[in-house]
Amino acid sequence: MKNLMLFVLVVFLAVNTVSAVEKPATKEIVGEWKYEVPSAPYGYNMGTLVIEEKEGKLLGHTKLEDGYKIDLKEVTYNDGIFKCGLYVDYNYVSIKAEVKGKNMKGMVDTPDGEMPITASKVK
Repeated sequence: MKNLMLFVLVVFLAVNTVSAVEKPATKEIVGEWKYEVPSAPYGYNMGTLVIEEKEGKLLGHTKLEDGYKIDLKEVTYNDGIFKCGLYVDYNYVSIKAEVKGKNMKGMVDTPDGEMPITASKVK
């Protein structure tokens, strides 16, 4: 009987330990980021990335300087790397950037080629 109770206790602790594994820290990425893509066409070269977490999933949108919003697709953040995509004038554009503190630096992959992107957290 003692062996059975010990076995149940060990299994219970093992299950709780496995389920207590931390999720990737998304707190660092959530918020507003002012971005610049100097080589992008005027109107798309500056704006704000707004990244939120709802029900354990990342989502967001970009606000262009004229106020137009574009929803982000496939938003992920793992090991300091932010990735997402969005449709710009019917073309899918993907972003991959490394986050270091309140700064982000990476590349935007567009039909016209890759373009550098930088961003700074504002909130």
